[in-house]
Amino acid sequence: MKLHSYKKISFLISGGGSNLLKILEKNLINKDFEVVTIASNNQIPSKIKSYVNKFYKSILMIEYQRKLQKKNFFDTDIIFSVGYMKIIEKSIIDYFDVINLHPSILPTYKGLMTQKRMLINNERNYGFTIHKVSNQLDEGMTISNKFRKINTKDEEELLHRHKSLEHEYVYKQLTDYLLG
Repeated sequence: MKLHSYKKISFLISGGGSNLLKILEKNLINKDFEVVTIASNNQIPSKIKSYVNKFYKSILMIEYQRKLQKKNFFDTDIIFSVGYMKIIEKSIIDYFDVINLHPSILPTYKGLMTQKRMLINNERNYGFTIHKVSNQLDEGMTISNKFRKINTKDEEELLHRHKSLEHEYVYKQLTDYLLG
């Protein structure tokens, strides 16, 4: 089912942006939403810059943002944090619909180093949660999640499997949310 009216989405990243690149690639084919802004507290990876410059010429790309500002998200319906490693300002949370991709099944393993903590605690499953951002760290209402059985003790292997799971399902879960 396609969206009847395009939602306008902005993205927040901090790292390599592999999830964002997968989202952009799938959206280029499916055209489920319009991308307005990509903001990072670091440099936006060259792979994303190249892709945007080739296929999404109208996206505002903002790098090295110490503090997010409302003016950078003009005409945005939803801000999606996909690997953004900073606390999002209350003024942004209060003004916009902000969602976050977190690398664990919340409410367990809030914060950082989730896969390492899962292995240390001999957890049975790994996965991710998409949730509403609130003023409390990783506390917002769960929108969706996906998980798989852990069958490795190697942290790098678990990180790889986790990223593959996100790449496979995050776009679909985002568009399901947009359809609301």
